[in-house]
Amino acid sequence: MNTVEPVVKDIERWTPARWDQIIANQSLKEYFWDMIWCIRQEGHRSGFNMLLTGNSRGGKTSGITLGIKALGCFHLDMDTFNPCGRCANCQAKIGLYGNDGYENWVDLYEDEETAKKAVRFLYLPLDCTRLNEADIDNVLGKVRVNDGNLKIVYLDEVHRLTRRGLDEQLLKPLETCEAIWIASSAYVRKDERGDATDDFRRPSSLEKMFQNRFTFRLETQKPTMDELTLWLAERCEEWGIRVEDAEQTLQRLAERSCCLPGMALQILNKAHKRRSKLLTRQLVEEHVFDLDE
Repeated sequence: MNTVEPVVKDIERWTPARWDQIIANQSLKEYFWDMIWCIRQEGHRSGFNMLLTGNSRGGKTSGITLGIKALGCFHLDMDTFNPCGRCANCQAKIGLYGNDGYENWVDLYEDEETAKKAVRFLYLPLDCTRLNEADIDNVLGKVRVNDGNLKIVYLDEVHRLTRRGLDEQLLKPLETCEAIWIASSAYVRKDERGDATDDFRRPSSLEKMFQNRFTFRLETQKPTMDELTLWLAERCEEWGIRVEDAEQTLQRLAERSCCLPGMALQILNKAHKRRSKLLTRQLVEEHVFDLDE
């Protein structure tokens, strides 16, 4: 079944509709494919707590968004795990897959009596930059309800909880509640001794005791220069963006963005907003990239 994809008008906020549109990050894809299979084919309700760390604009939110969207699809292709893009759950985007504090019950069946594995799940995407103690208590009240339904909590920018000392409220629930907790966090390149090396990258401000509550601890993976250049060419063709001196311009874009897809998409968005829909080397060179140190 082919996935129906929406017309893209804001590339910087584009989210993938298929797994092959996510570059690199194979471990994240495998995590969601295994989780979706176990939930929909075997009835699992917990055991998939995952902490995802990595550079800003490295694909954390887009990967998680597609995973949740695929889980909720009525007509999911269980061979590719691509959502159909047609069903009610795929169309219900506002508040359902974002980080704006909405809560949503999602039914994974159109006909409960004929569904092989009827699954109903409460999805709570939470913006940790705005979360307070009362919000956490409210969420835990919903997660602790013993109704047999699946509950998934997404903690976006989870390191913001630690900075305000709120992570301790979640230590016991992360272990005892029958739910799936997914958290994402930027990292800093420092170990406990202060060495700035890639070998000792740690999630920003997260206590080790908190990290240990997550069975799956994954890092986003940067694509190679060649991989990102090819990926950018595919996106340009898909979105009707013409590229001046394509090979050199796209390679330079991959280089200047430090191989971070989200950073490169900023430039494609600029080109897409032009009447000419033309990406030039000058546009790439003049852009100011706000990269993590």
